[in-house]
Amino acid sequence: MVMGPSTTYVPPGVAGMVSWRMPDGTEIVGVGVEVEGVGVEVETERLREFVVRFMSAAGAGWNASQWSDTLFGSAFEERFGVKVQVHREAGPDGQRVFAIRTLSS
Repeated sequence: MVMGPSTTYVPPGVAGMVSWRMPDGTEIVGVGVEVEGVGVEVETERLREFVVRFMSAAGAGWNASQWSDTLFGSAFEERFGVKVQVHREAGPDGQRVFAIRTLSS
């Protein structure tokens, strides 16, 4: 099973985007997500580690279509200390995308 960084195109001028593509093609994308309000962006390795731990701790497994957006967002908030909104989107290639965006204070 090969896992790695996504090949998602990042348009010029879009800062703070990180993504990771899972083996089933599901992509986890964080846009403008900063850790604990100190301006440190979540890196791909930290995002990957979080997702793998979430799957184990939440009993969510590799089937992202069965994940709870609310539970995923709460776990993200607990791990990184930032409030986020999580929703699913269809990517340009038809694969699932979990989009994580920081909530405005």
